[in-house]
Amino acid sequence: MKHTTKLSTLLYGIMTICMLSMISCQEDDTMTNGYMDDDMMMDDDMMMDDDDMMGDGRRSELYVTNNADGSITKYDLTNDATLTIGTPTTAAEGIYYDASEDIVVQASRSSLWLEAFDKVSTYTMDYDDDIAFYGPADLESPRELAVNGDFYVVSDNGSNKFFVYEKSGMSFMLKATVEVPFAVWGIAFKGTDLYAVVDISSDLAVFYDFVNSATDGPMAPSKRVTVEGIVRTHGLTYSGADDVMVMTDIGDAANTDDDGGFHIISDFSSKFDALSDGEVLPVSMQTRVAGPSTLMGNPIDVAYDSETDAVYVSDIGTSKVLGFTSIGSGGDLTPSFNMDLASASSIYFSSDETDGDIGMESSAGITHIYTTSTANGNVVVYDPNSGTNKTIITGSTSSEGIYYSALNDFLIQGSRSNLALEYYSGFSLGADGINLSVDFSSSADLMSPREIAVYGNKVVVSDNMDHTFYVYSYNGSSFTLMNTFDIDFNVWGITFMGSHLLAVVDNDSDLAVFDNFFDNTADGVLMASKRVTIEGIVRTHGITYSNSADVLVMTDIGDAANTLDDGGIHTMANFTALINATEDGGTIALASQKVIEGPSTGLGNPIDVGYDAKTKRIFISEIGNGKVLGFENCLESEGDVAPYWSADLEGSSSLYIYNN
Repeated sequence: MKHTTKLSTLLYGIMTICMLSMISCQEDDTMTNGYMDDDMMMDDDMMMDDDDMMGDGRRSELYVTNNADGSITKYDLTNDATLTIGTPTTAAEGIYYDASEDIVVQASRSSLWLEAFDKVSTYTMDYDDDIAFYGPADLESPRELAVNGDFYVVSDNGSNKFFVYEKSGMSFMLKATVEVPFAVWGIAFKGTDLYAVVDISSDLAVFYDFVNSATDGPMAPSKRVTVEGIVRTHGLTYSGADDVMVMTDIGDAANTDDDGGFHIISDFSSKFDALSDGEVLPVSMQTRVAGPSTLMGNPIDVAYDSETDAVYVSDIGTSKVLGFTSIGSGGDLTPSFNMDLASASSIYFSSDETDGDIGMESSAGITHIYTTSTANGNVVVYDPNSGTNKTIITGSTSSEGIYYSALNDFLIQGSRSNLALEYYSGFSLGADGINLSVDFSSSADLMSPREIAVYGNKVVVSDNMDHTFYVYSYNGSSFTLMNTFDIDFNVWGITFMGSHLLAVVDNDSDLAVFDNFFDNTADGVLMASKRVTIEGIVRTHGITYSNSADVLVMTDIGDAANTLDDGGIHTMANFTALINATEDGGTIALASQKVIEGPSTGLGNPIDVGYDAKTKRIFISEIGNGKVLGFENCLESEGDVAPYWSADLEGSSSLYIYNN
């Protein structure tokens, strides 16, 4: 038995020597484009032994694209090593590494396709690689890549589209081309939901269940909110393990040196999910890193390591890849990782602990309608889906103008009886019929409040006694009067469209626009940036704008003396393009509107309006008939349409839709 074992060992050794000799002789012939076929061994200079594969700790890698030469730079953070993979591409943006298949995928800006490179982990030296496989050349100007399983989504700002590919084996197949109603850049998955930054703004949008709902053609986001403190956002990443969203701020795009930063939003799900469409996430609920010590000019993309709470950015302005640890409360931090990389564009962090860490999609939201009354000052909250409601008795006997924040569970209303703004905390805890005390009020500055519009911690009140806008700030314990603006027309309904204030011109059919409203800081006469006529309206009162759907709705009360049946609703889709194309003094034609009017509508004096972008429903405070009314399919419906939902409400005045 021992003799047999020795003989077997001897024969095995001879065979091994022969095989090694054969491989040595064939080595020059088998090496192709920097790597061997799968059944061949690595060249000695490029081979990684077991110790190298494991490194000195966990696998911790950054993959970065650039717009200078199209190569992929791999930073091995654990072993402090850098590897450059030369590619046939000359510029790229959007990158992803799949450790299970050992492939890195980037979006080529020169070839306009997705391209994959394999065997990435097997190299220790710089090398040039051929494309393993690639998709069709559909792209126009790719900017970012987000991956969920086999679904690869490219955000393309050539004409603002999402190209949705499905990876099958060694191929990418185009599944859908989604047209997006805003300028796109960074994208990230959270479960099946796709989050997208709104370029040229500080906004963040979400497309719920995008993986299953993406189809060819236009698609509006499910919700769009403003992230306070950001000037212009670009990069985006999400960690499910930590429930952290990170967004970059490039500041002024012309300043490529020192005005960049990033914002960390911890407990992201609870904060974002609580926000209603169009609301503002306050900077106090974020951590901002910015300042000259950060070396950030135009941080174009961002990655996050949930194991170390480290943030990595690729900065195309300063041509650097930067890393930040021990972030704490933020501020002007010095990077702990600093590497030069010409035209650094997209960045992806990969480790065994964080790969695939996209978390869970959000659960279904709710729609509640908050209403005021000039008859008794009560607030009635309706759930039109369940048909339930509750009444809260407030400190006012007549009120107009209302807003509810689920983020901090408070309600603000304008009291016509007390001539002040009123703040009620813990509002959702109030049971039906409860008498709720005012937490605090503004001073009694008002004369005849008609509507309020809220942007972050600022409240604008339109007061039609002397045609005035009162501007307040609030901090959870008090209101502070910031400005009083005299307006040269009769004021009533107001709403925000981003940072712009839209106001109806009462006793008229006009709409006034105040661009960048809060840039005005001096009291006195304030002139509208633009004033246009809405064809078909007799006299307007109510107004609302949907950030996510880009829809404006205005009401027409007709003859104020007719409180029964001459009212109407005017809906304008794609409103941003519509208002931008209309000059000051111009008219938005009926052909660009959908109008609901007639005796079946129940509209006599529709005084206020709200729009539910999720269901395309419009809700009306109808003071003439003492009703709250709901209308369906409002982007298509027109004419004498009966409401699908109706509730009696004496003195029905203002209305706010909380729609998360």
